[in-house]
Amino acid sequence: MVTTGRLRNPQNFGEFGQARAIRKAMALQYGRDVETQAIRSSIGLEQGTGMSAEATIETVASVARTAGNYDQLPYESRAFAQSQPSRLGAIARVFGLDAAPLGTARVLELGCASGGNLIPHAALYPDARFVGIDLSPAQIEAGCGRIARLGLSNIELRCRNLAEIGDELGSFDYIICHGVYSWVPAAVRDAIFPIIRARLSSVGVACVSYNVLPGWRMRQPLHDAFMLDVPDNGDLPGRVARARELLDFLAAATPDQGPYGDTLRSRAALMATQPDDYVAHEFLEEANHPSTVRAFATQAARDGLGFLGECELVFSIPEYYGPEVARQVRARAKDDRLETEQYLDLLTGRTFRQTILVSSERLATASRAIAPESIAPLHFLADAGMRLDWDGAEHIVTDAAGRALSTGFAAAEGIAWLIAGFPSSSSLDECARAITGDQEAGRAHLLDALHRMVLAGMVTLSSEPVRAGRGDVAKPRAIALARADAADGAQATTNLRHEPVALNAAACALLPVMDGNRDRAALAKRLEEAVLAGRVAFALDGNPVTDPDAIRDIAAQGLPALLAGLANAGLLER
Repeated sequence: MVTTGRLRNPQNFGEFGQARAIRKAMALQYGRDVETQAIRSSIGLEQGTGMSAEATIETVASVARTAGNYDQLPYESRAFAQSQPSRLGAIARVFGLDAAPLGTARVLELGCASGGNLIPHAALYPDARFVGIDLSPAQIEAGCGRIARLGLSNIELRCRNLAEIGDELGSFDYIICHGVYSWVPAAVRDAIFPIIRARLSSVGVACVSYNVLPGWRMRQPLHDAFMLDVPDNGDLPGRVARARELLDFLAAATPDQGPYGDTLRSRAALMATQPDDYVAHEFLEEANHPSTVRAFATQAARDGLGFLGECELVFSIPEYYGPEVARQVRARAKDDRLETEQYLDLLTGRTFRQTILVSSERLATASRAIAPESIAPLHFLADAGMRLDWDGAEHIVTDAAGRALSTGFAAAEGIAWLIAGFPSSSSLDECARAITGDQEAGRAHLLDALHRMVLAGMVTLSSEPVRAGRGDVAKPRAIALARADAADGAQATTNLRHEPVALNAAACALLPVMDGNRDRAALAKRLEEAVLAGRVAFALDGNPVTDPDAIRDIAAQGLPALLAGLANAGLLER
């Protein structure tokens, strides 16, 4: 393994000791060229790294610049539902592999930022253990503060260079590496797979995200334009502003009416909706290395890891794109799994992947068929907006994306239970209990329908149940994470499905006191007080409501809808 940060200085660079302080001071005073000289003169390099001294120094300097960028403009640290260990474990089980129960698992996140993706798991599974590693001291400090406020003792965040991770961490059942692989120098990127392989337990599952070729080439003009025009002066917020101004100019002034002009115009419109942190770290970092899925899997295999599938299972199923496309892809790929994935990327122009890896030894025992029996023991999650209709001849299940399938009466009864249970999950057994006729035959029809829904991307699989609460109980109770985040004035929190949920002023007023000890009258009073204090605003016909009696009435009348919204968002406990 190539290491980039093992220095003779006992307070090594990865932990941002003396070298980091010298780097920052000299770089700010003299600029980037002196930055490398500062590192050269202030630290010694171990021999045997496999790199020249100059290459090693530049890699360390590049890592330092990246860390400084994330300190200046931290990436929004939030939950990524696709990387949820219960989803990773479910997909492993679909392919016939064991996966650790999340309740007692060990989970590692490489590039954890301030823990937005990891902390919600720790809050939900107190008997599991979680470790996060990130390069940014500012983000680690912010995450540790949140952990302390939540009173969590089963999670730790460490400020480390990824290439310095050793045996001291032990093994992990789940490893997440989101938003790192394509955005670090080559030496650090080359260290990621060996780290994952060394740290995976005997039933370990890993998830790695990366930018994908050839689809990402459609975004390359933006990256190239920014690198050419936006000076690397150390002022990252200023660079983002310059990049936005440049793109607006190019989009408005380009005479090209073909693909290049279309790219500039469409990306300018999209970029206007993206936050500064996304623009900074997706397009302005010096390291951005998209990869083909074939190259990614080949490199992983060299380091003892096997390509199992994607976190979004449906996008790896050729039939999802239509029977004729599936027939041609399978014929061209000769049923080779990796070649099938490569052809799907060529067809769809996909720009981003979240790939699941296991050890090569485990991959050799995996089944490639997604059979109904493989999903039967799992839990099923429907999305909001799914509905079940009767067209006079058969039942039609339709999701919010417009995907639909038909099913018989017995299966429809079970699917109706699944839909009614939203946002909770339902197992096959729970859905089957809703069948009023022949249970054995009905269960078989239901499993077939659920299997088709999985292959169509209409439901999500989980190895763990999701048990969300209702808003119409006498004393509704919010999950601890949502109560704490709302009390901190956060703009968003994470629900029981590991999805980010935006918080408005009314939710922030109610959630902190929804500990299960207050009835609906007390909650209505709390909402009324928040309006009177100016923290929440009521309006009628576009005019603010200021009369105390009217505020009291609106608070009482609006509370049921507000509680129902919190329940549908998956923020209430059962």
